[in-house]
Amino acid sequence: MKSRNGTDFEQLPSDLMLKINQLCDQFEIELRQGDLPSITDWLDHVAVEYREVILKELIPLEIEHRIQTGDIPQVSDYLQPFPLLDQDWLLETIGTARAELKPAKANDLSSGSQGNSIESYRERIIQSGVLAASELTEILEMVELPSSADEMAELLTQSGRLTTYQSQVLLEPECRPLLIGEYLIQEPIGSGGMGTVYKAIHRRMKRLVALKVIRADLDQNPERLKRFEREVQTAARLSHPHIVTAYDAGESQGIHYLICEYIDGESLTQLVRDSGPLDFADALHCLQQIAEGLDYAHSQGVIHRDIKPANILVDDQGDLKILDMGLARLQESSADILTNGEQTELTSSQIFMGTIDYMAPEQARNTRLADHRSDIYSLGCTFYFLLTGKPVYSGETTVERILAHKEQPIPRLSSVCNQVPTDFDAIFSKMLAKEPDERYSSVSDLLQDLQNFNLSYDAEQTVMLPAAESADFQTEATTAAEAWASQTTREQPAVSDYPAVSDYTVMAGTTVQHQSLPAGRRRGLIWGGAAVAAAVLLMFLFRNPQRQLTEDSTAGPLETTPGQSGQLDAGTIQAEYAKQVQLPAQASEKISDGPEPVMLDLTLIPPGEFIMGTEETDPVAYDAPTHPVKLTRPFYIGTTEVSNQLFQSFVDETGYRTDAERAGGYGMAGGSWNRSGNYYWKNLGELPVQKTAPAVNISWNDAVTFCEWLSRKTGTIYRLPTEAEWEYACRAGTQTPWFFGDSPEDMAQYAWFQGNSEGKVYPAKQKQPNAFGLYDIYGNEWEWCQDFYAADYYRNSPSENPTGPAEGSERVRRGGGFQQPAGQMTSYIRGHGPPETPSRGAFRVVREIPVD
Repeated sequence: MKSRNGTDFEQLPSDLMLKINQLCDQFEIELRQGDLPSITDWLDHVAVEYREVILKELIPLEIEHRIQTGDIPQVSDYLQPFPLLDQDWLLETIGTARAELKPAKANDLSSGSQGNSIESYRERIIQSGVLAASELTEILEMVELPSSADEMAELLTQSGRLTTYQSQVLLEPECRPLLIGEYLIQEPIGSGGMGTVYKAIHRRMKRLVALKVIRADLDQNPERLKRFEREVQTAARLSHPHIVTAYDAGESQGIHYLICEYIDGESLTQLVRDSGPLDFADALHCLQQIAEGLDYAHSQGVIHRDIKPANILVDDQGDLKILDMGLARLQESSADILTNGEQTELTSSQIFMGTIDYMAPEQARNTRLADHRSDIYSLGCTFYFLLTGKPVYSGETTVERILAHKEQPIPRLSSVCNQVPTDFDAIFSKMLAKEPDERYSSVSDLLQDLQNFNLSYDAEQTVMLPAAESADFQTEATTAAEAWASQTTREQPAVSDYPAVSDYTVMAGTTVQHQSLPAGRRRGLIWGGAAVAAAVLLMFLFRNPQRQLTEDSTAGPLETTPGQSGQLDAGTIQAEYAKQVQLPAQASEKISDGPEPVMLDLTLIPPGEFIMGTEETDPVAYDAPTHPVKLTRPFYIGTTEVSNQLFQSFVDETGYRTDAERAGGYGMAGGSWNRSGNYYWKNLGELPVQKTAPAVNISWNDAVTFCEWLSRKTGTIYRLPTEAEWEYACRAGTQTPWFFGDSPEDMAQYAWFQGNSEGKVYPAKQKQPNAFGLYDIYGNEWEWCQDFYAADYYRNSPSENPTGPAEGSERVRRGGGFQQPAGQMTSYIRGHGPPETPSRGAFRVVREIPVD
């Protein structure tokens, strides 16, 4: 992103950009404290080559401060200490600041917003279009009348009728426009060399959008205005699931604007910085999505020229979207060039397009040389960053980094990142070839190679067990069983009624093959004798058949052993436990009467022990380390996620409005999911809302409110499951990544996921349950848990009945959803999100079992 001051800030290394941001923040703090710090002092420890960039960030801050305090700066004030500064730039900066800011008067310095009467503030709100007069009157009639404009602003902000940004703008004596065309600005979300981007909402359609406004000082510049219009034209001709969609463009009150799809997510840069490098499978999935978007753009004659992680957004559904296609160069035919007299070009010799760490060598020499193969090079650099968190080449200066791209050898990716198969090295090297002619000739060719690689990679993960080894293997298993029987009693891993998939499945006289995970996801196998285990387990279960459920004396934990599924059925264990404690293994609670009573189905989960999480060697660090967990209390959990029918009963009885209804949710339009103020659990756009499907667009706050209502209604305690309870119930006695085995190849039998969902949610119980009888525990939609989220919580988690960190800003989600690949939907994978977001939101409930 270009600096708002037109500097080359974006060309700097990311760590230096961060330092400059921190320096500017500190400089602003000193300015607000009434001091006028010496800019020269702030440059003492800055390398000469970066001083001009930093000066062009600090000087505008000082100019704005001086004008606001009544001190009008002159060009000579800055040319004298910094004679190499561009005089025209200084004149423009001072002129723009003087046009936008008013010098403070003496009484302004002491009275703050004293000039804002309640009546004038009220008029500004109405004139801005944020609230109608009738709405504002209705709000103020319900509360004690504020005594000042500041109090009214705070009241309207806290009630959610104004955003913080809107209230601040409206407190200004001459407030900036908040209504542009039919779009009401909510808050700024970014800025660049061409202007500012705002989060806005269409007043009638209630659709959230990103609104880009051209800078006020540029709209009179024909060349810049022409560039902005070209950006609009470029964006308007592209429509693809992996490219940010342009909806509208126009001019209002002399303001030129572009309306684009609003993405509620984060960039790949932020994702990697927050969560660490991606594992190979996830990075490969990202690569494919970006490539698909670029392939489409290139087919439309559009070259991006600035592909980098910061220009790729991940939305709340896990889809990748390419930003800033408007910075691209339109490829025109020779006839077009002859007609227009010149080639369409959105840059000039003064504008350096692209970012050094991701820029192809030919583009660094001359931006006019960039074509579709330059985008492929940048895509390869982006893929490297996703795997390592670092750029491909390093250097202290811009020149050093440019030369590194030109001269240094291409890294061998499998050596840099050991989870990358050696077969992928050729693909990566071809993407980063120094000469354009040696790279892929098109993104289509790259996508074909990626498809071929995926097929061969899957085949390489298949393992074979020769039939001749079966006898030895069975002998080994018998020996293990005898040794196990002499140890402390532990429950063998349970399996469902359906065949489990393991690394090795032995059948008499046959050779069976199954797909296994890459090494990072594999686990050691501990086998036991099923017959001996069953006998010992039943002895354990019935050694005290009269035991009651009390606080100090439960029926005792059922332990599990890490390893692949054995022959014991967790359903049998569950049934025997239910018989012992005289509780039904499957129960139903009537929630509402009527011609078609609404029922909540529940499943009993016995207490027990298991190994939670994944291994330290696993690349997904926030699922690690493995640690033993003991649950000392039984509980009931929803057999399915809470359905639309059940959530409707709650809404009918309480009149509750979800967070999505207040701030916008997600629905399907044109075959893809989009966010809009119209979408919520009962309106999913093109996707019908089916009564037995899980209620989606549900925030953590909504789920907790539902549980509170259900508790009041039934007189028993309902809540969300803890992470530990959820994972224990999901595993159903297994310690493999999936409750059905060591490979995700059979996921289609158990879940709706990326491979079979077509981007939709489905009614419950269409897939097979796990061994405890839980449906859709994987897929369909993510499920909220009770716990706060912390990436390193597992390292300090208590071993008995853990309930998560004591505090945090986000809550945990489990199970994966219809947008996730099968390989990601393990029993231990953790998601997380703010409690107010409706994205990836569904849930199942836990009913506590009261003690005597």
